[in-house]
Amino acid sequence: MAKNGKPIDLKQETADISTKIAGSYEKLAGKFRQKAQHAAEKVKDAKGEEKRALYRRRFELYGDAATDLDDRLRQLQGSGERGSD
Repeated sequence: MAKNGKPIDLKQETADISTKIAGSYEKLAGKFRQKAQHAAEKVKDAKGEEKRALYRRRFELYGDAATDLDDRLRQLQGSGERGSD
């Protein structure tokens, strides 16, 4: 038999987990932005057109991923604000 402990506050649990997820999204988006910036710098230094195209594509992919995470983060934060009313 399980011991009866303190009841779980689902609203608080949801808020705690949402905060952790938001922090992870922010951290990952930051890493993606850094990778995008690094790729943008490499475009300038690339000697051949093929390498420039490769770095431009990396820049686009990492930038898009960071933007997607930022959008999702705004959705999470928006739903949390509405849930607290």
